[in-house]
Amino acid sequence: MSQAPPSQKSALNGRGEWRTLAVIVAVYGLTILTVMRREVLTPWLTIPFLSVLGAWHLSMQHETIHGHPFRRRWINDAIGSIPVTLWIPYFSFKKDHLEHHESDLTHPGLDNESYYVSPEAWESAGPIRRAAYWANRTILFRMFVWTIVSTVTYLWSQIRLMLRGDKQAWFAMAVHVVGLVAVIYLVHSVAGMPLWQFALGTTYGGRILNAIRPFPEHKYQAGEETRTAMVMAGPFMSLLMLNNNLHIAHHEQPGVAWYEVPNLSTRVNAVERAREAGLLYEGGYAEVFRRFSFKPMGTPLREGV
Repeated sequence: MSQAPPSQKSALNGRGEWRTLAVIVAVYGLTILTVMRREVLTPWLTIPFLSVLGAWHLSMQHETIHGHPFRRRWINDAIGSIPVTLWIPYFSFKKDHLEHHESDLTHPGLDNESYYVSPEAWESAGPIRRAAYWANRTILFRMFVWTIVSTVTYLWSQIRLMLRGDKQAWFAMAVHVVGLVAVIYLVHSVAGMPLWQFALGTTYGGRILNAIRPFPEHKYQAGEETRTAMVMAGPFMSLLMLNNNLHIAHHEQPGVAWYEVPNLSTRVNAVERAREAGLLYEGGYAEVFRRFSFKPMGTPLREGV
């Protein structure tokens, strides 16, 4: 069944949004609890826990960007803009992601979430950069190396926008800095946790786990109806990704809440569409790792640009 519409008196965007509220409470509550109990947990447990929570927070932000759980956008943005993972200004992330949904998917000049390069960029690249482009088509490189590269390059792109006087970039960074001050105060001054441990968990570890999801999501295929995949993940990864692994369904109706995406997948015949396009991973993320840990998932060069 589709998501029930909210009543005019309801602050929530749907009757099932209590599930999203539960995720929000769990993400922030468990993050605070982990930080405050770090000495009991020891770094050996604290950092992995924070890695999972960092990835879950990024999935939660994806929901607030698409209008959940509240009807009023400013409430969702206030919830999502707390920078648990430290690195990305929420409003910049929001702008870029919504543009991604309106773009020519995988086009390196139009899709800001594309991991492909244009023929011009390929021709101008030296051997080291070309090797990196090829390596970035493997999931292990994407997880452990490209997360660092993309963090630096993305933040530098935002700084350049600010230097050019981009008001949206300035606003996004201002909100981000305010949130950073609050998070760092809690972690360092209140909990007495070394900031590098927190960053190693939520920023690097969270991004490593989160990088698993977008790796197989889109693949350029000339003449194919879809360039979007379906990954039939297990319960843990589906919850961690908030069902965004069912990506055809999400792109079909981006405003549908995460808990309705499995039903939406059935209604829009997403599994069969992915199978016909050769982008169905019935073995879940284990299949993705088995196929693409060392072997590139296609060429990094996007033809037809």
